[in-house]
Amino acid sequence: MKHIFKALGILLALAAGAYFVLYAHQALAGKDLSALLDGKVMLAGASLTLLYASSIITTAIAWTLLLRSMNQQARFGRLLPILATTQFGKYLPGNVAQHIGRIALARGANVQLPAAVFSVAYELLLALVASAHIGALTLLWSPPAALLTWRITEYRLPLLAAVTAFAVAALWLAPRFAVLLGRLRGGQHPEEESGLTRLHLDPTTVVACYALYASSFVMIGAGLWLVAHTLVDPTSQVPGVLFFVGAFASSWILGFVAPGAPAGLGIREALLSAWLSGVMAPVDVVLVVVTLRIATTLGDLLNFALGSVFMLRRPVN
Repeated sequence: MKHIFKALGILLALAAGAYFVLYAHQALAGKDLSALLDGKVMLAGASLTLLYASSIITTAIAWTLLLRSMNQQARFGRLLPILATTQFGKYLPGNVAQHIGRIALARGANVQLPAAVFSVAYELLLALVASAHIGALTLLWSPPAALLTWRITEYRLPLLAAVTAFAVAALWLAPRFAVLLGRLRGGQHPEEESGLTRLHLDPTTVVACYALYASSFVMIGAGLWLVAHTLVDPTSQVPGVLFFVGAFASSWILGFVAPGAPAGLGIREALLSAWLSGVMAPVDVVLVVVTLRIATTLGDLLNFALGSVFMLRRPVN
C-alpha cells in the first residue's frame, strides 16, 4: 500500500509539473524576460531568499520548545545547525530524508529517540494545521478572482469560525494522538518505555509552536508579494500581502502532503500558478513562481552551507 501511495504521489507531481511547464511555455512564448535582471526585481528576489532562509530560525526555536516540553536538554545552538543541514534532504526522492537525518543527528545531541521521533511528528502536524488555517483564513478573506463568483464567499464569517474551531481542535488533539500512536506501537504507555521522556505537550508549547510555524508562512508570503509588486507594471494592481500569504500556504500544504514529490516540486508551482492566474498576467505569474522556486532552493543551500560549517567546527557527538 505504501508503494502505491508513493507511486500515485510521483504521478501527481509529474502531472502537476507538466501542467506548469505547458502553462509557462504558453505564457513566456515571445515574451521579454529581461525583467528578471532588473535591479529592483533582483533585490526583491534576494529579500525573498533571506526571508525563506531565516524561517529556519523560527522552526529551530519551535523544535527546541517541543523537545524541552518532553524533558529533553535541548539547546537552540545545537539544534539549529542540525535542522539547517538536514533540510536539504527534502530534495531527495521520497521527501523523508530530512526527517530521518534530523532524528539521527538529534540522537547524537543527547536527545532520546522517542522524543526525537515525536518532536518531528508534532512539528509536521502543527505546521500542516498552521498552513491549512492560514490558507483558509486568508483566501476566504481575500479570495482570488476565480472564487469571487462562488456562493461560498457569501458565508465568509461562518467559514472563518469553522476553520478556527478546526484549528483549535486539531491543536488540542495533537498530543493525545501522538500518545495513542505510541500505545498502538508497543502495547505499553510510551512514557513508561522512554524513561524520563514525556511525550505529551503542554498547551503553552503547542500554541507557541503553532504561532512560530504560522510566522514562517507570513514571512515567505510577504517576500512573495514583494517580488510580485516589483515585477508587474506600475499601472497594474497587485493583490495585498494577505493574498500571497494564503496562496503560498495553500500551495505548500498540497506540495507537502503529496508523497514522492521532492520539496513539493511541480505540485506547488502548479497550484500557485492556478491561484495567481486570475489576478496577474500569465507571464508575471510564471516569473513569480520561478523566482519563488529559485529563492527556496538558494535559501536551503545557504542554510545547508552555514549549518555544515558550524557542525564541522563543533561536531555533534
